[in-house]
Parts: sequence; structure tokens; C-alpha cells
Amino acid sequence: MLSTALGVAACRQGIPVKFFRSAALVNKLSEAKTAGTLTAFLKRLNKAEVIILDEYGYVPLDRTGAQLLFEILSDCYEHRTIILNTNLEFSRWVNVLYDEQMTVAMLDRLLHHCHLLMFPGPSNRMRESSINELYRAISDNQLKKK
Repeated sequence: MLSTALGVAACRQGIPVKFFRSAALVNKLSEAKTAGTLTAFLKRLNKAEVIILDEYGYVPLDRTGAQLLFEILSDCYEHRTIILNTNLEFSRWVNVLYDEQMTVAMLDRLLHHCHLLMFPGPSNRMRESSINELYRAISDNQLKKK
């Protein structure tokens, strides 16, 4: 939610923004590479001053996809703003990229000038879920029976 709000605020100031789910961006990069249109896709992507990547690490990447994503992040380093959302600890990023050196290099670039925001505790989605009401009702019902 915060990254979306930052993206909207940037757009309102006339700053070009691109928003992707990380896996969707990797798929688009792979498709463009296969179709021979990667250069054109990268040219369009490079027009954005802010790139927001959501859900990083939810879907493991293939080797080519990981390399393409690294290329994007490496090209953006010190030239564009990257907002990356993940709930994955840095130590587990190698499980997504499958290459320890590339993972270290990517983290090195991302963390060099970063502002790291951590939101500990339960997710808002789970806290606000109607399933919690069901659990409370079951629990209250069991307490009444005792």
C-alpha cells in the first residue's frame, strides 16, 4: 500500500512511474528477449524514474529471468528509484535467484542508498480478515460450553 501511494504521489508530480509484480516483470522481460524486442522494452522501461516491484520472492525465478532482473536493477543503480516490496529475508534471496554472487551483487546495489522500512507483526490482511471473526466466534462458543 505504501509503495502504491508513493507511486501515485510521484505520478501527480509528473514523475514517470512503472509498477510491476516482480514475477510479471520477469515474464515480460523473458517474452521480450524471446521475441527479439528486449531492447525496445528496456527503452520503454528506462523512461520511468521510479520502478516499483511488488511481491519479490513469492515466485522463484529461472536463471534467465534472474539475470534479466539483475540487469534491470543494475542499470537502475544510482539512476532511478527502485521500490521493492518483499517479506523475504535477505539471507533467503539466493533461493529466488539461485546464484549467490548475483544475489550479493543485487543486494549490494539495492542497499547502497536504500531506506529500509520494516513492518513487523501480523499482516494487515490477516488482521483484517473476516476469518478472525469466525475464529473468535468458535473460541467464544467453546468457552461458553465450559
